[in-house]
Amino acid sequence: MRCLVTGAAGFVGRHLTLHLNGRGHDVSGLVHPSEFHSDFSIEGVKRVEAADLLDDRALGGAVARLAPEAIYHLAAFSNPESSLKHARQTLETNILGTQNLLAAAKATGAAPKVLLVGSAQQYGKVDEADQPISEDREQKPLTPYSVSKASQELLGQRYFLSEGLPVFWTRSFNHTGPGQADAYVCSSFARQVAQVEKGTRSPEIHVGNLAARRDFMDVRDVARAYSAILDSGKPGRAYNVCRGEAVSIQEVLDTLIELSTVPVEVKVDPERYHALDAPLIVGDVTRLHDDTGWSPRYSMKQTLEDLLNDWRRRV
Repeated sequence: MRCLVTGAAGFVGRHLTLHLNGRGHDVSGLVHPSEFHSDFSIEGVKRVEAADLLDDRALGGAVARLAPEAIYHLAAFSNPESSLKHARQTLETNILGTQNLLAAAKATGAAPKVLLVGSAQQYGKVDEADQPISEDREQKPLTPYSVSKASQELLGQRYFLSEGLPVFWTRSFNHTGPGQADAYVCSSFARQVAQVEKGTRSPEIHVGNLAARRDFMDVRDVARAYSAILDSGKPGRAYNVCRGEAVSIQEVLDTLIELSTVPVEVKVDPERYHALDAPLIVGDVTRLHDDTGWSPRYSMKQTLEDLLNDWRRRV
């Protein structure tokens, strides 16, 4: 199958393209022009096109040339905290960019399958008594990022119901693993441990709220889930992509310290607390499992060990 991955050079994108290539698919990638240069390449990707999601003409041309049978739409402004400061950029990229992509997919005349990647943040704050969170839960987005993802989903519904395009969408929970930027909690901890081991920082880790519990998944399991949804999911449906169980940030930190080769001291930094932190976020994975047969393969400890080893190489 000819597959197009937008945001192919990103964290999840690189894992997804490798997974799709490993399954024998013909994989193309779409990246922002600012990332592209003459010898640019992505492992597992046969062809790479550069186009801004907000440039509907360039985007439409790229999609037409690549003629995908399946599109995985990962490209986005994807940092919830940063979206509070960059609301316009977030909304334009994630809403107008998705509109342009869906229009380009429709214009091919081939009705390619389209997966729109959303976020568990679309649910907003949910009482612990109402968790795990199912896809039937009302969405109450609290940031420009989560508003943009809920809006993206509505666009997908329109193209599915009115234009006959087979659109699927996810509400993806936290994920981590090799290659993640250090703006995210697991990766930030792993980078600090790797730097302590190498002696490039003092033997201490700066942390925020350790009591919060999150539903973390391995990015490689996420890639498998996205592929499984387009293979055997039902168009016009939302899918939680999650493990279905939560671990505390304290447990994540304890595991990484246990894996460290040197002693590490923990320092709490109040500036690392986030105003919108919820005590618990855990998803209901029943629909994804029932419709596709997917289940996670990586344990949390294995994911964190692979992430730490990746940072050991990077630092």
